[in-house]
Amino acid sequence: MKNEKIFYQGSKGSYSESVLLELFSDYELVSCKTFQEVSKNTTQEGFGLLPVENSLVGTVIEAYESLIEHNLEIYLEIKKKINHALIGIKGTKRDDIKKVISHPQALQQCSKYLNDLDVELQPVFDTAGSVISLLETKSFDVGAIAGDHFDNDERFTIIEKNISNHEENYTRFFLTGKKPLEISEEKNIRSAILIAADEPGSLLKALTVFDVLKLNLIKLESRPILGSPWEYKFYVDYQNTDKKIDQLLMDNLSQVAKEFKILGEYGSINL
Repeated sequence: MKNEKIFYQGSKGSYSESVLLELFSDYELVSCKTFQEVSKNTTQEGFGLLPVENSLVGTVIEAYESLIEHNLEIYLEIKKKINHALIGIKGTKRDDIKKVISHPQALQQCSKYLNDLDVELQPVFDTAGSVISLLETKSFDVGAIAGDHFDNDERFTIIEKNISNHEENYTRFFLTGKKPLEISEEKNIRSAILIAADEPGSLLKALTVFDVLKLNLIKLESRPILGSPWEYKFYVDYQNTDKKIDQLLMDNLSQVAKEFKILGEYGSINL
């Protein structure tokens, strides 16, 4: 085993842990309760895994902001297919369920199914933990949403599989850290933060720089700047493999934008 830690949000059996077990099983995997805890620990040692975007409900703002706040670098993108299931303690039937618990993201990703189920919803800090907590309640009227890999655990019943709002449900994870990490995947994606100047046409001028350099923008999302009402920053992803182009981009944007910072250059793995 490598003498390195990777921090992740959630408990054993979570989607984050399953990603790490598949790709980084020789590292010490450390569970955290919050994204902030993951990122704070990562500034001290090891690496962190953060779920930053879901194909059904969009960016996981708290996770994305935590890596920005702690000045972490992005080393790798991992995309994982998400297969949500409704789970109860052994013997539970669908009609027994009066309340469903899970991570807020999972509840949101299964909102259509839950609306039809017409039950009370209770957000908790992670998906796998919601399932394990069923053993404490020992109640047939509480269900949890988590991965269908709990099908192999005889303590639980998978009441219904594939309950996401759409079967094409994927989550995008970033592996982050403060020190260099050698990754074999080609580094063909960049993530960055862009803050346009507070003047007419500044955003258009900034985007024109990408066009002139023939860079393909694959993400552009605005977010309010904390403490600066009605000012916005932009999450930006673009495709590139040439560091000279990155430098040219930064030089040109420095003339038309208030701030531009590359958060990482990385490759991608599909699980």
